[in-house]
Amino acid sequence: MPFEIFKQQFGELTEYIIQEASTGNRCVIVPELGGIVRQLSLRKNLTLFSVLKTPPTPHGLVQDAKSASELLFPFASRIPDGKYRFLGKPYQLAKNETGGLNAIHGLVRKKNFHLEEQSVHADYASLKLSFTLNETEGYPFEVHFSVEYTLHADGRFTLHYEARNNDSQPCPVMFGWHPYFQIGDEMADAWKVSIPSNEIVTFDSNQIPTGKEPFYLEKPTLLYRKAFDNCFIVAPESGNAVTELISENQNVTLRISQETGEGKFNFLVLYTPPARDCVAIEPLTANVDSFNSGDGLNILAPGQTISGTITVNLA
Repeated sequence: MPFEIFKQQFGELTEYIIQEASTGNRCVIVPELGGIVRQLSLRKNLTLFSVLKTPPTPHGLVQDAKSASELLFPFASRIPDGKYRFLGKPYQLAKNETGGLNAIHGLVRKKNFHLEEQSVHADYASLKLSFTLNETEGYPFEVHFSVEYTLHADGRFTLHYEARNNDSQPCPVMFGWHPYFQIGDEMADAWKVSIPSNEIVTFDSNQIPTGKEPFYLEKPTLLYRKAFDNCFIVAPESGNAVTELISENQNVTLRISQETGEGKFNFLVLYTPPARDCVAIEPLTANVDSFNSGDGLNILAPGQTISGTITVNLA
């Protein structure tokens, strides 16, 4: 069979591998560590590219504070001082950012996800994981969160998330994915990036939004000597927005597509780490600090579900 799913030990962690035998395309998933994708390898012609940068050891993965490949739910990025108001009521989240200033990146990081389903077919294989939030500090809502990873025969990797409000009251939700992408052994300064936006979020010194302004940059633009730690507004009309990382030396383009439209991934964070050996490209369903601003925030009624899809492929 061209696709298979198997599990193996990675130190004390158990990981699941979705693999296509004919191409070597594979993704490696760690349910007990926040359901993250530890590795994603995709082939173009004769070359198999490992496109995700994550800590290389089990200990490094467990201790990672940079959120490599993590699922950010029910909020992404920062909430200042961990405080927000929802339907007139104040809430206090744990201030878990380094330095203790803010709440950051949600409540499911490094949690033990439940393996709900695995499926192998002739042209794709998928793995579905879930975690239920219930009476969590600062977020007293019961929400069932799931993510389905799929590897397709045409070389696409998809991440499909879904959140269902199992509570008796409305709840705020936001989702983001936090992958660091790489292309071979090249440094980021050799790549070009094409950002699907003409509007950027302005931040204060605490990386909290203060407004928006026009964004003008050549598409694509060379990353050489450019540093990003920014949030962009993505036009939702197209139904799909694509960020491209381009290596002309290797003749390959990494495409990160995010579903846009009402309630979908209409925001995007781009970050170039100081080591400049990767680029974080983070599709978001709402703006930074949306729990306070409401900008893009999804509010789920009891029993309501929200979902969306991110796709990664090589061109």
